[in-house]
Amino acid sequence: MELKEYFLILKKNLNLFLLIIAAVIVIAFGYFYLRPVSYDTSLTLNISRIGTQETADYRYDDFYRIQADDKFAETVTQWIKSPRIVADIYTDAGINTGSFSLRQLSKSLSPEKLSSQIVSVSFSSPDQKTAKKVSKAVIKIVSDNTNSLNKDQNNKTWFKIVPSEPVTKKYHIGSTVLFLASLLLGIFLGFWIIMLRHYLKD
Repeated sequence: MELKEYFLILKKNLNLFLLIIAAVIVIAFGYFYLRPVSYDTSLTLNISRIGTQETADYRYDDFYRIQADDKFAETVTQWIKSPRIVADIYTDAGINTGSFSLRQLSKSLSPEKLSSQIVSVSFSSPDQKTAKKVSKAVIKIVSDNTNSLNKDQNNKTWFKIVPSEPVTKKYHIGSTVLFLASLLLGIFLGFWIIMLRHYLKD
């Protein structure tokens, strides 16, 4: 089929094509503006040391410290992905996790290792008060687990968590971005629905 034939089919079904586009735009705006309000939070955990190792050459301590910090940042990231740790965080924040599946627990917090000494944690909450409680709980539970590891160490060079102030913003999609995205989706769906309708008709 040539390109000209596609245009002729669309022209013949122009009203349906425009109706599908309009329906997609209305549904998209309705969904995003009627959905419950949510707040996105970003929390930064800085990995530091309780002390430094005395060595003949300070450069050795710096080298191994960077390696150890990097590994511990990975450990913290995996902690926050663990359903057990997430359940402890939510319980500490006063949130009932009884209806959560293991998958929901593991996906509700999104940790990311930004560098060898920085781990970022992002999550969504229904309100700012809950966001603040969860942030405090993340800091507390991760710090508690870190302190538990420290107890088994014979030297004073183990880790500590130094959190930054969390940033919470209301989740929002710009009207222009939403319109353009829904318009493109509407054109895509409209085109293929009309093509399918045309071939089934034949």
